[in-house]
Parts: sequence; structure tokens; C-alpha cells
Amino acid sequence: MSGPRICFVTSYPLSRQDLGGSGWVDRRLLPVLAGLSDDLEVVCVTGPEGRWSERVGEHEVSARAAGAVPLELRGDRGALARVAAGMLVSPEPYLARKFSVFPGWRKAVELLRQRAAGRRVVTSGWPGLVLGAAAAVPVAAHVAHNVESTIAVEHSPRALRMLGEIPRLRRMERRLLGIPDHVFALSRTDAAELDVAATALPVPLSSAPTVASAGRTVGFIGKASWPPNERALEVLLGPVHDRLSAMGVDVDFVLAGKGTERYAEHPRVVASGSVTDVADFYAQVGVAVVPRFGSSTGVSVKVLEAAEFGVPSVLPRSLAEAIDPDGPWLVAESTDEVAEAIRRWRSGEQAPDAAGWARQQDAARTAALLRNAFA
Repeated sequence: MSGPRICFVTSYPLSRQDLGGSGWVDRRLLPVLAGLSDDLEVVCVTGPEGRWSERVGEHEVSARAAGAVPLELRGDRGALARVAAGMLVSPEPYLARKFSVFPGWRKAVELLRQRAAGRRVVTSGWPGLVLGAAAAVPVAAHVAHNVESTIAVEHSPRALRMLGEIPRLRRMERRLLGIPDHVFALSRTDAAELDVAATALPVPLSSAPTVASAGRTVGFIGKASWPPNERALEVLLGPVHDRLSAMGVDVDFVLAGKGTERYAEHPRVVASGSVTDVADFYAQVGVAVVPRFGSSTGVSVKVLEAAEFGVPSVLPRSLAEAIDPDGPWLVAESTDEVAEAIRRWRSGEQAPDAAGWARQQDAARTAALLRNAFA
């Protein structure tokens, strides 16, 4: 039996690994879809205008973009002013108007209309869903990476709140999630909290690691300037470090990511700064610290990435429950609990089998769920 022709809508070219976690997820979902489809094509919300090929697992797929659509406007006051002015004459929230107010959006809409013809459309992430709605194409399935309104409640600046961003976004999110025939959520907890019926979709992981990492340091990876990461580093290098010292635990920290160089003089930091290959980072690391403060939505790509390399994570319960409450985690909520989790790992009292768990994340389960969306 031949498979369906599929148009997969993602935020940006899959080769842009520097642009964030949504692409990391999509690079793992696309090989599954390629195995289900006789004709898989990728449309990017933003990217270089034209057509190119993307390698996904054992498959070569065609990818297209209509040109530049801004996904991130922080620091561009002119663009932000233009979006704010657009919100005064439109009911759209910032998270949609920041796309639609720019000319490149109209070209992206037209591109999707053309490429969706005769194909089953799968959107992945909020920008893709917004584009699908703007193009008015039938959407067979949507993969929600987060609950966008939850993020807005936590992080929307005062100026956007005054423009009604939170209620606008809630209304639009509810409306757009009603468009796809099937809605999937990366997070188990998000699947239960969305305003529509949603199914948790496990991310299939690489089976490359065959043994756990032999590293003996505590690792942290992420851009230091991102506020949640900045706060996490302050906690790790401040009160967690102090608590470990008080317990007499001798362990070093390896920090990876742009901006982490400024912590190089800390007494526990033995390496810091940007890395060209994350495999080099995880080869040094025995456990990763992945904190999250405030409301939780989505899954932590860093937890999944660490597991692919056989490295367990210290993480709050909300992240563990979003991915797998029975997974190989060191669950810690407070500063003292983080330090105690590191102590247990360092002493050998607790050694979660992250590599074994990663190997069990079989793509066949993900494929079976997605196949139902095309039945």
C-alpha cells in the first residue's frame, strides 16, 4: 500500500541547528514521516528563498522557503514598534502579528498553499500552525511543542500585557488548535492541559550511544544570556556550589554555550564556552543539570539530548513528568535537593541508565501514532 504525500511545515531549515530546540525535535520526527510517506516535502516558515535538499536519517527530502520571516524580534525596536502598531488595528496577539505584519509572511502563505495541494499537511510548532491557518489549508496533524499561552503568562513583558497579549493569545491558540484533524503534544502534561483532545507524542531518539558516558563532571549546556539559563547558572554556581562544599563533595563543572566563558574563574568550572560538537561536551559529563523555574510547558530538549549520549539529568519533577515520570532522572526541586542529587550520583548511590532508556524510545511507537492521523 502506498503512503500519503505529506507536506511538513517547520519553523526554519533543519540544518540550522543553532536556532533552537524545535529544529532538534523536527530532525527526529521527519525520518518517521519519511518512512510513512511516498512523497515528503518540507516547507519552512522562514529561510533562504528557493528549494534545497535536507538529509533526514536515510532519506533525502525536498525543502522550500519563501524568504525571510522574522521569528525573533528582541532588540529590534523598529520591528517591535511596527508589530505594536499592527496590534492596534488587529485582534491578533503578538505571537502571530510579529509574522503577519511583514511582507515575507504573504509569500510564505502563498508558498504553503501551492505545496499543500494534494498533500496531507503536518505542522510542527506554533509558527507552522499559524502559517497553516493563514494559508487556510486543511491540516491533518499538528505537533504542539508548548502551550504558548502558558509561556505568555510567565514571560510576556508589561507592554504586551497592556495590549491584551494574554487573552488574545488564549483565544487564538484555542481557535487554531481546533483546525487540525489530530493534535499531538510533545509533553505528556501539555497533552492533558490543552483545550482540545491531544495525544502525547514521544520523540524518537538516536540509538547511537551503546554505553553510558564515562564522564565524571557535572554539565550544563545552553546560551548564558537566555534569562532562564542565566538564573540557573547563578543557582548552580552559587547556592548549589556552596551546599556541595559544605557536604564535602568534590566535583567539577563543565559549562557549554555562548556566554558561559564569563564563569571560567569559578573554582569548580574546569571548562566553559561555545562548543562545536556537543558529543565532545557529553563525553566529559557524567550528569547534566537541567533546571527550570516558573511555569512548565513542553519538554526539555536538553534532557532528551543528554539521554541520547547516555547522560542522566538532574531536573525538576515537572520536566520529568512531561517526558516520562518513570525515566532515568535525578528529580530535584530545591537548591539543597539539586546538591544532594549530585552527591548521590558522585558517590555511586544512584546511577540512572539514561542510555538504556534512550534505546527504548522506539520510533515505531511514534510512527503508529502519526499513521493514525492519515488513516
